[in-house]
Amino acid sequence: MKKVTISNEKHTIGVTNIIIGELSGHLPERAKNAHWCYDAYLAHGGNCFDTARIYGGGHSEYALGEYLIGKPRDSYVISTKCGHHNCEKPPIGRLSAKEINDDVEESLRALNCEYIDILYLHRDDIYKDVSEIMPTLHKFVVDGKVRVLGASNWTAARIAEANIFAAENDITPFSVSQIHWNLGLTTAARTGDLTHIVMNETEMNWYTANQFPVMAYTPTGRGFFAKTITNSPMNPSALKYFGWLPENHARAKRAEKLANELGVSVSAIVLSYVLSAPIPAMGITAFSAEQQFHETMQAASLVLTAEQCAFLEGEIVK
Repeated sequence: MKKVTISNEKHTIGVTNIIIGELSGHLPERAKNAHWCYDAYLAHGGNCFDTARIYGGGHSEYALGEYLIGKPRDSYVISTKCGHHNCEKPPIGRLSAKEINDDVEESLRALNCEYIDILYLHRDDIYKDVSEIMPTLHKFVVDGKVRVLGASNWTAARIAEANIFAAENDITPFSVSQIHWNLGLTTAARTGDLTHIVMNETEMNWYTANQFPVMAYTPTGRGFFAKTITNSPMNPSALKYFGWLPENHARAKRAEKLANELGVSVSAIVLSYVLSAPIPAMGITAFSAEQQFHETMQAASLVLTAEQCAFLEGEIVK
């Protein structure tokens, strides 16, 4: 499995381009299935587990921490997120030094580890200056509790602002980003969460120019493409996010055509679309059945050409 380098002046981490996301929640039957998925993922060469303080009401980190007991610490990468806003309307930011510190300390306890490889701020608070945020994060790196910093659902402009501040003050910058990105076209309004940052041309131009690593969430479009071409029941959120736009249905048909030509699954095509982008790209995936696992892993060795990606996007390729 291909690895993407995520680094700062102090640490360099090699992260496999396919990352396994939250699976277990707090239900015992889901935790049992998660262990099978985790085992299969590691056996296939994957090394990164992505979770968050808020997932499963905090149970997700505990479940992952239990699974990792006894495994060599240098054999896997833990990616977690802190500072998710209070889920009120409008949402109230949680990026004070105390709130971030409380989340990180609880994550370390839950994950049963001495350090977090990649720590993301789960959301931004655009009303808080980066000068109030970055020094808090830097201290975790200095103290050895975090290796690399990331921003989740931050615009490229805010990441750039934060990293300029970090450079000017000789502190740790952001080294990776998590945003909503897949073959489908949507908006934050359609996802129902205006704090989501969705990949678009403006964002991609910055990532490409800076070759800044991106860890995409929802890289397979919540199953929209695979289920559209088989006319199968799908998660209502997938329809809400993508079903409203005719172009997404057209993209599903083009993904099916390319999948048939290459002899792989539609899911592999959609995931590979992200992994084949001209930036250091990774995708956070999840699966609940063996077939889904194998279809997902097909993308690990599949590299689409620029022409094939353009075809999926509906551009005319000469």
